[in-house]
Amino acid sequence: MCSEIKDLALQSASDCIVESLWLEILDGRRKYIIGGIYRHPGHYISILSTRLENKLECVRKSNIPCIIAGDFNIDLVKYKVNRETSEYLDTVLLTNFMPMIVLPTRITKNSSTLIDHIYYCDGLYGNKEYKIFSGNFWSDLTDHLPNYFLITNYY
Repeated sequence: MCSEIKDLALQSASDCIVESLWLEILDGRRKYIIGGIYRHPGHYISILSTRLENKLECVRKSNIPCIIAGDFNIDLVKYKVNRETSEYLDTVLLTNFMPMIVLPTRITKNSSTLIDHIYYCDGLYGNKEYKIFSGNFWSDLTDHLPNYFLITNYY
């Protein structure tokens, strides 16, 4: 069963163009929230941080496990040298969302950046036994590497 959660949609404005889709998925006896986000490049990261913080806090309080994935166009490799990136990452971490992708996701001849993100907050299932696998697939079809995130039982 799947339904859209319209209350979590991020507002877009001329200074921060963002697209998002949030779903609640019931998989047998487990419920998950899945968020997909695309932040257009060249807009203020701080505005996205503020808007996202409210949504992440709502999700955290719901105690429902949540996966957020998307092309955020925020290079996490620069978290030590860019104040807005550092504040954005602090916002995500302080709401108990953990980055699942930690290696560059966009590679060109001249640069490598980590702009495609996957975050996970385990909600109610924090003490359950499961394994998480995540990473990038190497592909030369595009300059963005495909990312993956899997939750499996220990059994």
